[in-house]
Amino acid sequence: MAKAKENPFNITFGEEPKSFIPRDKEIIQITDAFDSENPESKVFVLAGPRGCGKTVLLSKIKERYDVQDNWITVNLNPYGDMMEQLCAKIYERGKVKRLFLRAEFNFSFQGISFSIQGGNPVSDVNTLLEKMLSYLAKKKTRVLITVDDISNNNYVRYFAHAYQDFLREKFEVFLLMTGLYENISSLENDKGLTFLIRAPKIYLEKLSSHAIVYSYMKLLGVDQPTAINLAKLTMGYAYGFQLLGNLLYKNDSLMNEEIMERYDLTLEDNVYSLIWTGLSPMERNILAAIAEGNTAISEIIKSTGLTNSALQVYKKRLDKAGLIDVSTRGQITLSLPRFKEYVLIQKEFDA
Repeated sequence: MAKAKENPFNITFGEEPKSFIPRDKEIIQITDAFDSENPESKVFVLAGPRGCGKTVLLSKIKERYDVQDNWITVNLNPYGDMMEQLCAKIYERGKVKRLFLRAEFNFSFQGISFSIQGGNPVSDVNTLLEKMLSYLAKKKTRVLITVDDISNNNYVRYFAHAYQDFLREKFEVFLLMTGLYENISSLENDKGLTFLIRAPKIYLEKLSSHAIVYSYMKLLGVDQPTAINLAKLTMGYAYGFQLLGNLLYKNDSLMNEEIMERYDLTLEDNVYSLIWTGLSPMERNILAAIAEGNTAISEIIKSTGLTNSALQVYKKRLDKAGLIDVSTRGQITLSLPRFKEYVLIQKEFDA
C-alpha cells in the first residue's frame, strides 16, 4: 500500500491536521445541546492534558456554526480584555453592523462611539454589549463564544462574572472553552462562578486504537501488524499519533532507534517538561512510583507513605489531568506514551 503523497501529519499545536481523527461522540453531545430550542446547557468545557486535541475539537465545532445564518461566532483571547474583544467582534460582523444606525468616532472604547437604532448613545462596553445581545435575541440570532486555554486571571474572571449575568438575562449566548484541569479547577473555586461549576466538563478520551491503525495503514502505507505496533506506541494520545506519523512519514515509514529517540525527545520538549514543571512534589512521587512498576494501590501507598484517603485525592487530580489510567480496579497506570521512560529519567535528575 502506497503512502500519502504529502505529509498528512501536523505537529503544530491547535492546527487541524489532514489526518484528523474525528471525535463524533463529543461533537454530537455539544451540538445537540446548542441546537436545541431549550438547551439544557449553554456552556461546555473541554478538558485534558496538553496535546489531547482540545483546540482542534473547539475549532471543528466553531466551524460548524460559522456558516449558519442564525449564529455569530466569536473567539476570545483569555489574556486580553475579553469584554472589549466580544463587543468589537460582534460589531465587526457585517450582518450585525447593519442592525446599528451609526458609529461616531469619539468614544473611548477603541476610539469608537456607538448609537443603536431607536436608543440613546452608550458610554461603556457593558451597556453596549447588553443592548447588542438583547437586540440579537429578539432577532433569534445566537452567539457562540469560544475561548481556548483558559486560565485563572483577571480578564477571565471578569468575563465569567459578566457571562453569568448574560445567562440571568436569558440572552442567546453560548460558551465553549478549553483548558487544563488545574486551571479549570482554580476558576471553579471562585464561589461567584456557580455556572462554571454546573457546566458539563468533557474530559477528552484517548483516540480510537482502530482509527489510528487504519490511518497509519492508509497514510503511511504500512501493513496491519506494523500499524498495530505503531498505534500501541501512541497509546491513543492525539499529539503522539500526529508526532509519530510525522516522523515516520519523513523516514519512508521505517521505524528504528533514531525515530524512537526523536519521538521521546520531542514529547519531552513540547509536552512532558511542561507537565512535570506544573506538578507538586507528591504528584511527582506518585508518578515515579507508578513508573517503577508499583501499579497496585497498596504498592503506591507503601512507596509514597500516603494514607489511602490522601492518595485518593491525588488520584482524582492526576486522573482529571489526563496523566493516569484508573480504569482497572485497584490499579493505576500512566496514560501517556513513553511517559514512563520520561518520569524514570526525570526522577534521577530531581534526586
